[in-house]
Amino acid sequence: MVVKKSVEYCFIGSDKIQKLFGVGPRGAAISLLLLVLIAWVDRVVGHPAIMVNEVPMKTAGVILVVIGLGLHFWAFFTLRNWWVNSRLCTLGPFKLFRHPMYAAWITFICSGVILYLNSWTYILWLVLLHPIWHRLVIKEETAMLDNFGDEYREYAMRTGRFIPRMLNRRRK
Repeated sequence: MVVKKSVEYCFIGSDKIQKLFGVGPRGAAISLLLLVLIAWVDRVVGHPAIMVNEVPMKTAGVILVVIGLGLHFWAFFTLRNWWVNSRLCTLGPFKLFRHPMYAAWITFICSGVILYLNSWTYILWLVLLHPIWHRLVIKEETAMLDNFGDEYREYAMRTGRFIPRMLNRRRK
């Protein structure tokens, strides 16, 4: 019988916050700094609007933010029960994403903010965020692979990191 390591495997480093939140705080700080930079660029270039009529953009933006917040809390409440047992969580939003809390922010909430702000400049923010976050989660995924081995490898093959993988999905 193989004994699984404790849940601390997932959050590399000795810092208590890192163990609890993974790369989330670091990614959030980078994301916010990048947003400030992009806001400055937007101001310099004169806020090039995506649509003249802002109402549809703002409405779509708010809807995406609400969906993102819902996904974030759904993931949190799903995951909290699995942390206790040190098992790989593959239910709820984890059935679609390997990182649903991060996906909630960079795929939905940030996209909603961009639509709400209605400027082409902010699209650059989203374009830059995805590769940054893909790089950040490598540590967590390596730790998950070390801990769960083939179980995690198979899970990773059927789920997307931040966007659901619709093709090549294995049916049980």
